[in-house]
This record gives sequence, structure tokens and C-alpha cells, in this order.
Amino acid sequence: MAASPGVIAQIDELIALFNRRSLDLPDGLFDRRTQFLLNGTPFEAMMGRSPADPLVLMIARGPAGYRFAVKALQHAVPDARVERGESQAVIEPDTWTIPLWLSGRLRGSDQPIEAVLQATLTLSTGAVSRVDVALDQQFVPLLREARLRD
Repeated sequence: MAASPGVIAQIDELIALFNRRSLDLPDGLFDRRTQFLLNGTPFEAMMGRSPADPLVLMIARGPAGYRFAVKALQHAVPDARVERGESQAVIEPDTWTIPLWLSGRLRGSDQPIEAVLQATLTLSTGAVSRVDVALDQQFVPLLREARLRD
């Protein structure tokens, strides 16, 4: 089963907003409980505090979690652009894997970055309840270093 056209339209809108460097979101795509993961690790676990801490949950989940991650990525790759590939259904009918292509130049260098990401989205009650982005481990330190440059 392929992803529903409505969800794909919202994902395409989100990508267009990202490419315009906007932190806006399509209405109803994420709710306040939407969990974000990078390579299987939840954002809240990366923050160095208890993943159950209400402040951590407020920052790492939902629209705030999306904006938190996107702002860090846009800082590391100021001219970042994302393109979407064809979505593919996975085991459950409400879980889809969507390939994304990230391109741009790393902050403070002329080094281009071209990475393929696999975003696995899980839907629940009409909104995306979980987003797990798989990024090749070779790119993680490059992005981390670029974020630290002025």
C-alpha cells in the first residue's frame, strides 16, 4: 500500500517550506507528541537529560522538535535543499519510508554534502506520530563539525 495522497501532499509542502528556509509546518502534520529519531535514537535521549523530563519532551517532540532539528541542520548547511523520492509502504499500512536527498555546502567550507536519508513515518489518528530519519553515519560528524563553525 502506498502512502495516502493527503500525507504525501503535506510532506511535499513541508519540503517546500524547508527549501524556503521556513520553520512553518502544514496544519495537522505533527501533533505535540510526535517523536523524532535520528538513526533510531530519539531526540530526547540525545539531550543529556532524562528522556522523561517535561522540558526535554517539550523541546524534542511535536512541532518544536521538528523546528529544533531543522534549525540545527540549516545552521550546518546554510543552503540545504531537500528533494523527495517515491514513498514505499513497509510492514504496517500506516508506516511509510520516504527517501530524501539532502544537498548543499557545509558551513564555513566549500565542501558539498549530498546525502540520501530514509525517513520512516508512522501515522496515528491522522497525524504523524513518529519520524525516524536514517542518515549514513559518515555524515553525522560532518554536520556536527559544521554546526560549530561561525
